[in-house]
Amino acid sequence: MKNLTKLSFIIALSYSMLSITLPALITPFETGSLSVIVNTNEAPTNISLSNLKSVLKGEKQRWKDGTKITLAFMKTSTNIGSEMSHRVFDMSEKQLNKYFLAQVFQGKMSSPEFFDSETDLLNFVKNTKGTIAVIKAGNSSGLKTITVDGKTSF
Repeated sequence: MKNLTKLSFIIALSYSMLSITLPALITPFETGSLSVIVNTNEAPTNISLSNLKSVLKGEKQRWKDGTKITLAFMKTSTNIGSEMSHRVFDMSEKQLNKYFLAQVFQGKMSSPEFFDSETDLLNFVKNTKGTIAVIKAGNSSGLKTITVDGKTSF
């Protein structure tokens, strides 16, 4: 009976670990599935992927006019957040969460805003001047889209 309990625990633990990582492993990332939106006229109309990474990592914290850059992302537990982790930051979901936690803890940046739903993310961007966000391509809801390396989606 004791061995059965241990086996049940191991199976449950293994399943929970797989359920966390499995979506990222089985969901292919399509080129052109992400876009960048902003709520400011001071953001460039086109940005290189390397400069975008710098902004999204909090290395650049103000737009040209001095407006604070506010970062808004889908949670890394969502498909869009997971895809962003891998394609924009070249990090796993866990690594990205740890990166932001360390940056905030060290006082290097303000915490990004994270959302469970695209609707909430879009509403936040619409209502918060200076915000930049990564969203599913084609879902900009009339907000300014920044091209990345000359493309509206990447």
